[in-house]
Amino acid sequence: MKRITILISAIALLVAACGAGDGVVDAGPVTTATGDGLTTTTQAPSDSTAPPTTADPSTSTTTTTAAPTPTRFVDVYFVKDAEYAVPVATAVPDTPQVATNAIRALIAGPTPDQEAAGLFSAVPSDTLLLGITIDNGLARLDLSREFEAGGGSFSMLARLAQVVYTLTQFSTIDAVELWLDGAPVTVFSGEGLLLEGPMLPSDYFSALPLAPTGTAERWDQDDIGDLSAYGSQIRRVVLVTEDDVLNVRADAGVQNDIIGMLAPGTVIGLSGSSTTVGSSTWVEIVTPAGDGWVNAHFLSEVVSDEAFAADDRVLALLNEMANIVYAEGDLSQVASRRGFYIWHHDGPVRFSASELVDVMTDPTTYKWGSNALDVTDPDQASEIPSRTFAEAIGTSFASTWDDPDREFKYDEPFEGGNGRPAAWAIPYRLSGFHYVSIYDSGDNPDFAGLDWTIWHVSIDYEDGEPVVVGLTIDQWAP
Repeated sequence: MKRITILISAIALLVAACGAGDGVVDAGPVTTATGDGLTTTTQAPSDSTAPPTTADPSTSTTTTTAAPTPTRFVDVYFVKDAEYAVPVATAVPDTPQVATNAIRALIAGPTPDQEAAGLFSAVPSDTLLLGITIDNGLARLDLSREFEAGGGSFSMLARLAQVVYTLTQFSTIDAVELWLDGAPVTVFSGEGLLLEGPMLPSDYFSALPLAPTGTAERWDQDDIGDLSAYGSQIRRVVLVTEDDVLNVRADAGVQNDIIGMLAPGTVIGLSGSSTTVGSSTWVEIVTPAGDGWVNAHFLSEVVSDEAFAADDRVLALLNEMANIVYAEGDLSQVASRRGFYIWHHDGPVRFSASELVDVMTDPTTYKWGSNALDVTDPDQASEIPSRTFAEAIGTSFASTWDDPDREFKYDEPFEGGNGRPAAWAIPYRLSGFHYVSIYDSGDNPDFAGLDWTIWHVSIDYEDGEPVVVGLTIDQWAP
């Protein structure tokens, strides 16, 4: 087995068991391509993003961009109390350059709250990421020389371990080859660490072990037990992909130990306590292992099918949304606190609540997903018209909802003549919410019914009130 030869003595620590990720762990494969590098510049929208600036409507200038980038959670490895490497779930743009985004998050370092919890990074914050290429399981990571600045064998080993642990979480990366300023590294830093070939996670298990995680279990509904005593104080796990989990922690915040993991769709009971950590709200829940804490972003109020179908406020909500569209008003008035998750033949694309305030007058245009063309292919993307949110989403929804021939159903999808089958109509991440399916069969006889449109509007309940959390379109146009 390859090893790292250290020309001076280093601190040796005990090997620890592998750690599970923090927050919501993306367990799926990462999509990367050779040349994964500095091509992603769009920042993921967040609830703290300021509303976009509205251009002077008298001008003819518009900005064409890609659709706002959704986020995903990746593990970024920091050092805990100078003893262990701890994976911290960090939201990064959900782009094909996810490995690049993970390293950028690593260089950015821990937040003040994470530092207060004993986490730090040995990676110098002035390190520059020059590029990453991934080929046949090997990631070639090119950083600036600042990465080897400083001294101390533990510091050097720790930063190498952080990089290797962070990159090899992805199924496409088995080993890491380090380059600095465009040249391969065989002797690292003034400490004289010899890098004998690509680096593996096992090279660092003794120098910086992975944090022990105990025996955290994955719980589904069968493990939770009877919730009848909780009344309205029950919540469903939502916005988690099918192969993912929601981590349950010993206390609020991702720096705390994982005591269990909840499968998507699981309904749990609240114990009554909540607190704010950074910009996130955490709530205490009851689990088979006792009380634990989860991020409330991934919980939804539970409303029965019958109560949802009988709730007149839902149709009033859709009417209000259509009226706001026509008035070019503030869509945050009908939106979830999370904003809108939009599947436009691709996705998700998330618009935060603050972005929805004036999105109907925002002149920014996007290359929205297409049901026939690949938006990531430059040749095909050139055929996709650039449209604003108002054109692609707002007006399309409102005209479908207000069409005199439109039909709608609760929690049952319509199928277009050549659209998605009903089983795949609702994206999995939205499957925990109720929805209204709206169908406009098309009005132009010349198109023989090909100009149909379907919108599935996902509805959440917040403080007992229905709000829009997701919009999914299916359509075929001549």
